Amino acid sequence: MSSRKNLKRTINNTFGDLYADCIFYKVYVVNSDAKAADELINKIVAVHNDILGRMSTSEGKDVKGRVKAYYKNLREHLKQQVDALGAEITKLP
Repeated sequence: MSSRKNLKRTINNTFGDLYADCIFYKVYVVNSDAKAADELINKIVAVHNDILGRMSTSEGKDVKGRVKAYYKNLREHLKQQVDALGAEITKLP
């Protein structure tokens, strides 16, 4: 299992890329829908804070298998959320 530090760095870098994509869309795309981009940025912020909040607390520190399962579930949830947000970014008009 990778360290929490590396996982947190991966989370922050991934969401940083999502933020950058939305900002790029707002600034450089002609006739961009800024309101839709702002709503998506707010959604990205909410998901980012949720993931980091879940990262800071882990359940069952005494049982090694439970901690491993918790972080595996967290990584899967991260992947699903990032895929969904990426799909929403590509659907911006």
